[in-house]
Amino acid sequence: MPYKRVIAFGDSFTRGDELADCSTNGRIAPHHTYSLSTWSALIAKELGIEYDSMTIGGRGNHWISMSVSTYLEKHRDALFIINWSWFERFDYIDAETAQWTVTHPRHNDQLNHYFYKHIDNEKWNLHRNLQQIHSTICLLEQNNINFIMTCMDPMLYNKENFVTPLQKQVNHYIVDFEGMSFLEWSKHKGFELGPNGHPLEKAHIEAAKYINTIITKESQNEH
Repeated sequence: MPYKRVIAFGDSFTRGDELADCSTNGRIAPHHTYSLSTWSALIAKELGIEYDSMTIGGRGNHWISMSVSTYLEKHRDALFIINWSWFERFDYIDAETAQWTVTHPRHNDQLNHYFYKHIDNEKWNLHRNLQQIHSTICLLEQNNINFIMTCMDPMLYNKENFVTPLQKQVNHYIVDFEGMSFLEWSKHKGFELGPNGHPLEKAHIEAAKYINTIITKESQNEH
């Protein structure tokens, strides 16, 4: 493999929330520690290369896309693993603080109440997220960056509602877990979840094995 490191991008499911080593390993991602027991970290271990995690819990796909673009220039020799988040989240830069923030259905404040009552809707969520994912794919390909993409939101895999040419094109690049998201697959397989709903160690171990078979097949096809 030509990779020198794996860099993971995503939210708490990629950071490894509720895994035993997430808050104790001493390695710092932006604002948070991250686990070395996630399936993305285990892939790096299997490949024998370094691992970094550019992850923040609760973030949406605009922030993830921005993070990917930030790391392109300095890490052309990396394998990017991008786990897209839920489409209902909306990232933006706060005009007063100039800091990235995000709307979230669980946030109990006036702005979020207004957003999810008057603005948020399934069709808009699908189209804006597809655009973000597609633009990231184009950027990665133009810069010859190797990448693996998965997605937490089942909406991406829905072939019945709002199917567009853009959705079909994006789906071509998305690695699913037997037609499901990582969380859905973990539940389907009966793997243990933490109290806050994050898959625990066994799920990540098996997910790493699953993704590694895909990496191996792609490597064999290249030769």
